[in-house]
Amino acid sequence: MQSRSLSVLRFLAVLALLSAGCGGPEWDPDAPSEPISTPQLIYEDITLTQARPDGGILWRLQARLAEYESPPENGAAPVQLGSAHLQAVEGEFFDEDNRAIRTRAEQGSAYPGERRLELTGQVEVESERDNLRLQAQRVEWLPEQRLLQAEGQVKVELLEGQGSLQGERLLVDFGQAQMQLENWDPTQPVRAEYRDPDLELAASRFLWQFGVGEVQAVGSVEVYAPLQALRLRGEQLRAPLPLTELRILGNGQAKAEQTGQELQAQEIRWRIGSTQLQAQGNVRYRQPGQALTVRGNQGILDWQANTARIQGNSQTQLTLP
Repeated sequence: MQSRSLSVLRFLAVLALLSAGCGGPEWDPDAPSEPISTPQLIYEDITLTQARPDGGILWRLQARLAEYESPPENGAAPVQLGSAHLQAVEGEFFDEDNRAIRTRAEQGSAYPGERRLELTGQVEVESERDNLRLQAQRVEWLPEQRLLQAEGQVKVELLEGQGSLQGERLLVDFGQAQMQLENWDPTQPVRAEYRDPDLELAASRFLWQFGVGEVQAVGSVEVYAPLQALRLRGEQLRAPLPLTELRILGNGQAKAEQTGQELQAQEIRWRIGSTQLQAQGNVRYRQPGQALTVRGNQGILDWQANTARIQGNSQTQLTLP
């Protein structure tokens, strides 16, 4: 019996030596434990309403699930519910003019202390007052700045079915009543389509002044009118909405594919639906099938009549084959 007890003691001593040689961390029962961040409250089928100090509403949202996080205590101040992480979101948010902007998203987060709303997943936003609807992967609403930002496969549609734009980064400034759409890579053009009449447009950046009903495009502007077989290029485009006339500014180029006539100028105007182009500033015209170039200050091209009139210090260059 005594020899068995000695064997047990030797075995325990060996285990103690092995444990000391491993160099593992020691457990201190008095050391503070790491805090675990967990939602304070979880609600299902909840309506969230965030009010402004003047009594107005910033947003009113319904969510299938809301996980609240409580902000840290600050002295004797009462602890209030903090940010909420949402699932299956639907509702409205509002600007200072009480403009109701409807939205729907797969997920979202509301940050009342920051006056900020973030929506992710398949996000849809519609402003009937501004005649626009957009889809994106992420949307952020900053009501105090009256800014809406969208990123990732952004598509903007005019509500009356007039057209659409596609890009990767959108900024809507409701205070200035304007919208800007571009891509992360400036060499990749933003695409746009317009219906009735049918137009295909591309540019580095689109600017839409929806307050005054004007659209602008800058950087490698291209326009194609398939019904008229007309191509326009330039550095900038300006046009009213609804589209009635296009102005191509800065190294403007036009080609009527039916006749092959080409026109270059600092500014080219096309009244949509017509068969005429008006050009101003350093005008150059080239007749297809002939080594002929005509220069002047002003010009009118009619590709249906297959005519061109160049005026003002006109010069004619004829190159014989």
